[in-house]
Amino acid sequence: MTSGLALTHPVEPSQHTVNVVPSPPPTYSSSDTAAAKAAACSEWDRAARSTALASRSSAEALEQSWTSPESLAALATEKRTGMAAVSYLRTQLSDATPASTAKPLRAWMTTRIDMLHALNLRHWDEADHEQERSNELIDVITSECGLR
Repeated sequence: MTSGLALTHPVEPSQHTVNVVPSPPPTYSSSDTAAAKAAACSEWDRAARSTALASRSSAEALEQSWTSPESLAALATEKRTGMAAVSYLRTQLSDATPASTAKPLRAWMTTRIDMLHALNLRHWDEADHEQERSNELIDVITSECGLR
């Protein structure tokens, strides 16, 4: 008889309420944010200079021939340098990096990845467009970082 009652009158499970309160965002001192900004800017400058040097070498080699072993090697070096620079720079941004610095740096990294992807696909116009976007961000970043 009890089982028949259970079928006709199911037992409601007990309701538990758990209030989840997210922890507040971390706060950083002005010296923490200044140090994070200085580190990010310094490492971006290093990454940008290495990618610019590799791009220049690649462009010079490609002026001679698009199919020579030298130009293909220079293009491969440009891609490797670009990916290494972006990968390294990603590790140098911390949560203490001010948004005014981190946002253009992340956008620059994205344009570099997009440009390298376009180069891999041999979409030259798209690669040029991404290079232009990257160059526009360089002005923003150098101003934000107080470089050059």
